Amino acid sequence: MKTGGITAKSPSFHALDSLDCSILRALQKGARDSFAEIGKAVGLSATSVAERIRRLEGAGVIEGYQVRLCAEKLGFPVTAFILARPNGPDARFIRVAGGRPEILACYRVTGEFSFIVQAVVKDVAHLEEVLNHLEPASIHIVTLVVLSTSIEAAPIGLNDSHAKGQNTKLKKEQR
Repeated sequence: MKTGGITAKSPSFHALDSLDCSILRALQKGARDSFAEIGKAVGLSATSVAERIRRLEGAGVIEGYQVRLCAEKLGFPVTAFILARPNGPDARFIRVAGGRPEILACYRVTGEFSFIVQAVVKDVAHLEEVLNHLEPASIHIVTLVVLSTSIEAAPIGLNDSHAKGQNTKLKKEQR
């Protein structure tokens, strides 16, 4: 079942309302906050917040929770984006890229290149090692080294008009 671009895994999920959006904004700011703290911020009881969060998790809106680590403090101060055009099947490139722990993400994209890979490495020599690993699976590679990061892990913008738009779409789909 699709609702306004959000796939609902649970039949009890229909669309986001303004309270769901408020809870999701609070979770994006502080996923470790207690249900009581989130409830205080959004005007609900801890029990109501817990029920809504479980419903959003069950529907796949909340995919999980994770810790953000500082790559630089872990010895990986260089971030690079690698644009690649595969040599052969895409699945082969994905398998080769997935074999390197330095690769944080691999995006299939449109345009001149088929993939954008995000990697963190110790230094330029380490980056060269990663590129040499990807080279046999690629016809063409372009590497972009990040000089600084202006915006990172920005929250998905959710507001009450988003919720109203979801509800309107759902009502039209139910007709």
